[in-house]
Amino acid sequence: MSTISFIIPTVGRPSLAAALASIERWAGDEVTVVQHTPPSGRWGNPERQQGTAHATGEYLAYLDDDDVYVPGHRELMQQAINEGVPDVPILFRIRYPSGRTIWQRKWVKNGNVSAQMILVPNRKDMLHHWHSKQRFADFHFINQWQWPAKAIKWRPEVIARMGHDDAR
Repeated sequence: MSTISFIIPTVGRPSLAAALASIERWAGDEVTVVQHTPPSGRWGNPERQQGTAHATGEYLAYLDDDDVYVPGHRELMQQAINEGVPDVPILFRIRYPSGRTIWQRKWVKNGNVSAQMILVPNRKDMLHHWHSKQRFADFHFINQWQWPAKAIKWRPEVIARMGHDDAR
């Protein structure tokens, strides 16, 4: 069984309680909540970076304070870790309240990836950093990993529901 560090940036929304309650923790897993301190540019990115730097789990997962994991997500994560090639990034699907699900195609592209779908080995030497002021930081974080894009495991299961609707 692998351990996961769940990293949640927060602005102190009441929805944080639901986000935390949705995390199914197994032995050895950790949850890190990092408070956003304005002004830090694009909210969430410096906090994700801080959480990543301190994480001790074998894998990293990211959730915002207004999102929730679906029941059974931890089992799906472990199953994905156990199947296939070890030590590679895994991208699951997420669903917006509108019903739209991403990813649509197995493609690292703006609008087709988001932080909440990431399950990545805690390999600081392979990870890119979360840009504090960069737009589409989740895309850049994934796109700049040291793993080749073809190494990513794309999983069709939805593991999280977004707390806000998409811009489409």
